[in-house]
Amino acid sequence: MRRLLSWQKLPLHWLLPLAFFCVGLTYLYASPHFESPDSIYHVGFIKWIADHGGALPVQSPDHDELFAHEGSQPPLYYLLMTPIWQAIDTADFVDFFQRNPLVIAGHPARLGNRNQVFYRQPHPPNLEGTSLALTIIRLLTLSMSAVTVYAVYKSARTIQPRSAGFALLATALAAFNPQFLFVSSSISNDNLVTMLVSLITWQTLLMLRDGFETRRSLLISLLIALASLSKLSGLAPILAVGAAAFFTARRKGDRRGFVVLALSMLLFWLVIASWWYLRNVMLYGELFGTNALIDHYGGRNSSLLQLLTDESEGFRYSYWGLFGWFSIFTSPLHYQAMDSLSIVAVVGLVIHLLRIRRDRFALGAFMTLSLLVALGGASLIWYSLQTTASQGRLLFPTIAAISLLLALGICAIRLPAPLIALLMLAFSIAAPILYIIPQYDHPPQVEGLPASAHRVDVHWGEIRLIGYELPPPRRWSPGDEIPLTLYWQPSAQSSEPHALFITLLDSSGGALATIDSFPGWGSLPTTWWRPSAIYKDDYILQIPAAAEGASAVRLHIGWHAFPKGADIRPILESGEQVKAYIIPIGAFIDAEAPVSLGAEARRADAVFGDAIRLAAWRFSDGHILELEWQLRREIAGDLRVFAIALAEPYQPNAPFEIVAQADGNPPARLDFFKAGENFITRHEFQLPPGYTKEHSIYIGWYDESLGQRLAIAHPENMLELPGLRFAAPAQRDDA
Repeated sequence: MRRLLSWQKLPLHWLLPLAFFCVGLTYLYASPHFESPDSIYHVGFIKWIADHGGALPVQSPDHDELFAHEGSQPPLYYLLMTPIWQAIDTADFVDFFQRNPLVIAGHPARLGNRNQVFYRQPHPPNLEGTSLALTIIRLLTLSMSAVTVYAVYKSARTIQPRSAGFALLATALAAFNPQFLFVSSSISNDNLVTMLVSLITWQTLLMLRDGFETRRSLLISLLIALASLSKLSGLAPILAVGAAAFFTARRKGDRRGFVVLALSMLLFWLVIASWWYLRNVMLYGELFGTNALIDHYGGRNSSLLQLLTDESEGFRYSYWGLFGWFSIFTSPLHYQAMDSLSIVAVVGLVIHLLRIRRDRFALGAFMTLSLLVALGGASLIWYSLQTTASQGRLLFPTIAAISLLLALGICAIRLPAPLIALLMLAFSIAAPILYIIPQYDHPPQVEGLPASAHRVDVHWGEIRLIGYELPPPRRWSPGDEIPLTLYWQPSAQSSEPHALFITLLDSSGGALATIDSFPGWGSLPTTWWRPSAIYKDDYILQIPAAAEGASAVRLHIGWHAFPKGADIRPILESGEQVKAYIIPIGAFIDAEAPVSLGAEARRADAVFGDAIRLAAWRFSDGHILELEWQLRREIAGDLRVFAIALAEPYQPNAPFEIVAQADGNPPARLDFFKAGENFITRHEFQLPPGYTKEHSIYIGWYDESLGQRLAIAHPENMLELPGLRFAAPAQRDDA
């Protein structure tokens, strides 16, 4: 009884495709219509055919049609989807399709602005007009990939009919690959060619096992012709099928079956697909149209070594899960797990090969699958050397062969197939919820400010900031992330889009980091705001890991009219108009960066207030004093450095004349420094033109709020730097 209820008795040939389709629906829900690679251009291709009475687009660098570089693609997928577009009223496309001009694509380490397009309703997709047509197309495309999953399972059963664990694992490696699910739920011709090549793989394995059958040979020929009319990668299986057919003819002694297959492949291709390749010759002077595509998309010169070293990581990530337009990572643990599983599989394949060395069918299947992957990989490398295309998803036409080989290797090591399949299923379900949906949701509307928010009232025209949440002022380091929540309550709906900027300023006014975005981190333009509604708008400001130095830091929050309008001046609650709205947030200090005036500086050893040690100093250009300090113990207060040049050396209880003074602040409040850290203060004396004379400089520390100097064992708590030659800098001739 237990045996009958075992998972091995389940009808996995349809349960796995069904599970794939159901999980795929979550990806369709999570990812808006245009948020997968090139989906905009695939839609543009379909729309062009519908708008031009069935005519195919012509690739040209002289125009910028919506189909862009995809205009050179084989047309079968687009011809199949065009009737759906034509059957539904898509007159709202112009209003529906509004690009985000501040989108960040191809930079997954950066945050926000993932959306290529603005969506009034990102989740779930609106089921009317253009959105309804796109949803139906995506559902049909997802169904194509469900057929791919079925073909993978049947292929696995063909290779090892008695091993349900192998079939389950091979199918799971395809069906529950988050990237495959993501691409499968999008609008892309990849899914059609992947389905066709996967069916070719299954039928070729059957041919290897059972020999030639006329009906199967005709089916393989039809599938190859359709695949080559779907995408250029659909041509790759021709060589693999030919090699498998030659092996089968030798093994079975069936030359007639080989000839029938070869002739039917040629005939079907000539009748079904050749017209498109001849069209390329007539239009572009080449068979495949790739040069026209590269001219439009942009070429590059890259060596094979550069490709393998610089882009291998992104290639692996984009095979297992890199969402959006290559802009949304999953968990690092996911990539590490799949890399580890791949390494185990490679080791296991060596063991598997040794075990099957006398099994001619198993060897033939192994070599056929390997050749399919090699041909797909070689064509992708060739293409990537000419243009930016090193994306793992472009290997999906061979996903059946890849998954079968991985499963063969993993099963040879005897890892538990059901456990791996279950873990992949669980992660594939969680991925769209954890990683995709949060990137496209509109900022939530709230009833009021939470108690944790700091209340303010600042206006930029009709835009009103009523509060914010921010960590208290603290010490920040390179690579830190600063969370910020802004609460907006617009007084009216904007007639024009306005862009928000959030800039992290150092003490000199330079920008350490900045966010330039529409509200909702790019998801909700101001023209869609509801007046009087309160929007909770979350951001994370990333301090670059390469940032150096030490400085007080402040947040500058502002707005400008997009795209090239001037900054809008904020108005405070008091009615005062100010140049900028600034929020102090502490200090940035790079503890790893060396702080030194160099070997040419003069060494010193004087301690102020038993807390701040002068380590070195340098006087240059006749008027610039630089002081290198070390904090001996932590100290707080509004501490500043004074530096004065006296006409004559100081005498206690005697009058003195200050010739020049150049007080200065430490790069950040000393509260944020730690004991043992060094910092430098710079003091530039202002002198009359042509001034030259020798003076002593007296330096010290004082608390600006208390008006007290830090103690040092010198008169008036100030240290003398004697006998310095002053000289005014040369005047500039502004004329």
